[in-house]
Amino acid sequence: MSVSPFAGWSPFKKFLVISSKGSAKVADRAPFKIHRELKSILGDETIEVTKLGSGDLMVKLKSNDQAKKLGAIAMFLDIPVTVSPHKSLNSSKGVICSRDLGYCSEEEIVEELSGVTHARRIKVRRGEDKIQTDWSS
Repeated sequence: MSVSPFAGWSPFKKFLVISSKGSAKVADRAPFKIHRELKSILGDETIEVTKLGSGDLMVKLKSNDQAKKLGAIAMFLDIPVTVSPHKSLNSSKGVICSRDLGYCSEEEIVEELSGVTHARRIKVRRGEDKIQTDWSS
């Protein structure tokens, strides 16, 4: 059996949101100040920052080290903040089609594949019946 292409792969939260705790919004600060503050926290690597309509900042990170540094802050430009993963941009959905996985349970797939948090077999309707689309039969 070949080595999994996911061996040694460690996912991290690439998109983090900096949200203000009080009435002052971090996105209302000058872009130059925001850039300098993020540079002092994360280092010189180029990062992408997006102002969200809510007054929050979304930061696209390049490494787990950056995610840890940004996740540890409680103040940003003298504003109390919380840092959390973006609700939808840190995950994706996909379909795996493999005869070899036909004998595996959904639990086993989640357990064995790094980064997979949920698995579900697709069912098709045959008349009144719903039949699992596995290859084990």
